[in-house]
Formats: sequence, structure tokens, C-alpha cells
Amino acid sequence: MWDEPPNDEDRLNPIKEVDGTILDFHPYEEQEWSETYLVDGTKFEISSFLTSTIEEYIQSVIKGDISLDKQCLVGALADGMALKGERQFDHYTESIFPYPKILKENLILRFFDFDGRWQNREALIYRRDSLFLHSLLVEVSKNLIMSLSALNEMYIHHPGLKWLTETCERMEAKPDCLSERIHRLLTWTDLGGSVRELEGLIAETAQLIQLGCPHIDITDQLKNAKAVRPGAKED
Repeated sequence: MWDEPPNDEDRLNPIKEVDGTILDFHPYEEQEWSETYLVDGTKFEISSFLTSTIEEYIQSVIKGDISLDKQCLVGALADGMALKGERQFDHYTESIFPYPKILKENLILRFFDFDGRWQNREALIYRRDSLFLHSLLVEVSKNLIMSLSALNEMYIHHPGLKWLTETCERMEAKPDCLSERIHRLLTWTDLGGSVRELEGLIAETAQLIQLGCPHIDITDQLKNAKAVRPGAKED
């Protein structure tokens, strides 16, 4: 976290001090400086932000902005540890808890959603359109993890949802054996079985949302999740 923009030497000096081998050294882009380097076989991935950017992101997220890039930075603060500047770091972490109700609602309504591609799942199974179907299974699985993270008041830590097992382990409200079932449905050769597994996860997630957030109306989303477009064999 920088009060003023760092120059190249500011970023290079720590790497030189530990005799690191630079893998990437990116200029300022999308409000971030980043570099990657190796030290004794360990890879360090460093992201630098202006404090003004961090404060802007925090204010945006706690007001309900569902931008994953912003939420990932806030998530890093939520689970991070300060090496120095503890007072400022603590000020930031105190401002992002408790988890914002508006963010929870916005994320659930955005990601617990099922469009026409999901409703074409039976046609995709019949045609053995495995590439398209697998991309759909991944997309819907990610949407469920986003929804469950919000339900459990957990900030998203990576836009690609790395660390699935660890993320699922931290959840209190979740379908049984969540990460194992997602792994299974993405690795089965039985496309129909994968779809049935995911249908079950959708239904169980809906029950958890209705139990934990009864004020959020997901009637339309459930209707879309259950819908199957007719004429699968003719598509």
C-alpha cells in the first residue's frame, strides 16, 4: 500500500536485497503495479496499490458493488496480515466488517441465476455436445460458489475461484460434500450424471438461501433453474 506512486527502484530494491529472479515486472495498469519473482524456489507475487485506490474500492464494495476485482482486493485485506502499518491496516479491516448486507443481496441475485443455456442442458446431453456442456457446468458451478460465498459472508479472493477446497471448507452453510461433488461432476464422463448432480446442488443451495435470507426473493431464479426447453432431440 503506497501513499504516493512507487517508481521502479522502489519496487526493484526489495527484490535485489533477497537476490530474487524476476519473472514479471508490470507497469501501472488498471490501478495496480505488479511483479513476480523467485527466491530459493519460492514464488512471490506482489500487487501494489495506492491507499486512495484501496479506500475507493472499500467504499464501493461496502455499498454493494459486485466487481470481482474490487472484492478480491477487499478479500485480501479481510484475510491478510500486516507486516507494517498495522494501524492503517486495522482501520481498513474494521471498515469491511460486518459483511455488507447490500453486497450479500446483490451477489446472490446476480449469481444465483440461470439463463437459456442451462435450460438447453438436455439437448446438450442428447447431442453429446461435451465441450459446450462442460463450459456450462463450470459456469453454473462458479455461480453457486459465488452465491454461497455471499451467503456465508465471505469475500471472493480470486475471480477465477482458485482454492475451491479451502473456500468450501470455510463455509458453514453449504450443501454436503460441496467441493467433492463439484470435482466429481466436472470429471465424470457421464454427462447426464454431471447435470443431475449439479441440479441437486442448485436445489440445495436454493434451500440454504431461502433459510438464511428469506427476504431475498429467488422465485424466478428457481423457476429458470428447473426449466428445460422442449424439443431436446430436435435442437
